[in-house]
This record gives sequence, C-alpha cells and structure tokens, in this order.
Amino acid sequence: MPPKFSKPTTPAPAPVSCVAAASTKLQRLCPDYEDDIDHNLRLTEKNAEERPLPDYLTKVQQDRVSESARASLVGWMDKFVRDHDLADGTLHHAVAYVDRVLSVRALTTDSGYELRLLGAAAIFVAAKYEDQKAVWKLKADQIARYGEFAAGKEVLDMECEMVEALGYQLGGPTAHTFLSHFMRYAEGEDKTKILPLATRLVDQSLLNYTCLRILPSLVAASAIFLARRTLNPPDVLAWNRELTELTGYNCSDMTACVLNMFFFSRSLICNPSS
Repeated sequence: MPPKFSKPTTPAPAPVSCVAAASTKLQRLCPDYEDDIDHNLRLTEKNAEERPLPDYLTKVQQDRVSESARASLVGWMDKFVRDHDLADGTLHHAVAYVDRVLSVRALTTDSGYELRLLGAAAIFVAAKYEDQKAVWKLKADQIARYGEFAAGKEVLDMECEMVEALGYQLGGPTAHTFLSHFMRYAEGEDKTKILPLATRLVDQSLLNYTCLRILPSLVAASAIFLARRTLNPPDVLAWNRELTELTGYNCSDMTACVLNMFFFSRSLICNPSS
C-alpha cells in the first residue's frame, strides 16, 4: 500500500545551524557557513539556467527521444559510472547535463547514436567535475571503445558542444547533492540503512522523466521519507519536526513526490535489501 501521511504540524523553518545545534548527536563541520551553503543551494536549484525543461522531449526534441529511450540512456550511463568506479555524484550531474542540453538543442537524428554520445560526453565532464583525478583515470579513447563510437575525437567534440550549450555552468545542485546535504550528520542506522536506501531511491528517480518537474531538494527529502517509512519500525515516525526544519519540507509538501517515487520504485521499496 502507498505510504500514509499524518497530518503535519509545520513550524516556521529554522536556520540550518539552529537545527544542527538543537541535536546533541550532530557534529557540525562548518558552523560558520552552513546557513549560507544551504541558502545558496536552494537558490541555485531554482535558477532556470540550471534546470532542464520538464517537457523538452516534446517541446524541443519533438519526439526524437522517447521517455523509454531516455531511461535506457540513464541505465547505460549508470552502468558506465559503476564499471569505471567514478566518484559519487557523477551520474546525477551527468544526467542533469544531458537533460539541460536536450532542453536547448534538438538532436539531428533519432538513431540513438548521437544520444549515447551525448551521455558519454556528459559522464566525461561530470567525472572531471567531481574528481580532478578523473583526468588521468578516464580518457576519451577509452570512452569511445566502451560506447562503440568511431573515435575519441567524437567524444571530445561533443564535450565542447555540450559545455557550450550549458553556458559553462556545471555545478548546479542535484538530488544527490541535497541528499548528502540533508544526511551529513547521519549516524548509526540512519547512516548504515536509511542513507543507502535513500541513495538508491534518488538514483532511480533519474530514470523517471516526470521527476524533472520536481526540485532536487524535494526529491531528496522524499527519498529520505520513503527510506525511513520503509525501514523504521511502525512506532517510529517517518518524519518529524527536526527533519522538517532541516529540509524545509513537511509531509504535505512531499505527498505528490513521495507517491510518484513509491509507485515508480515499488519493487525497491518492497525489497530494500535486494
């Protein structure tokens, strides 16, 4: 059954530093900058230049790319990232780059080759953004062989076109960014059980085209709610005052997103250890 929501009693949002200070379990890492970091992340995620169009498949691509083709590409990109043991966050940034490019530039063909080449170039850029060592770890020729492209130069050319289309703005926050931000004080089972399942849920959200309509911070908060609802005992609330203050979302804010994620990721939620 879909998760049930209790009637929220939402307090006025408190500064992140106040929430951190209120818990004896939390060890603050950058107390002087927490509020500024939180404010900047939330401001940036709402910047239109950092977000894809939620209807770009029809509006820009004019059905050259289907939702299933996009999902297949994301699956291929996920496998690439795992096979090459790339840094956490690489996949989310890479998928965001693909969605943003496809929101402003139409593909010239619907063969799938150009789409996969774009996905490969996005991983190349995201990997280097997340980890400077990726410059030595990942080469264009290596990507070309993995993706069965003609040559590494194709990857490099697409990389240049992609970065230009993105306006050289590569650091926009993703759902993975916000999940790490919200769970940065996790300890005990929150760290060993809740965080891994929430991470898998935000990863699966990348496959869901409808999630482009949802702010990354809301996707992350909803994943935490679902993970807590799935793994915690029935007598433990899936959401509480501290989480509301930390994320800025109450249960009613998350209802639509949680239900969307629940039905899209039902098999994972029903079998979280699989």
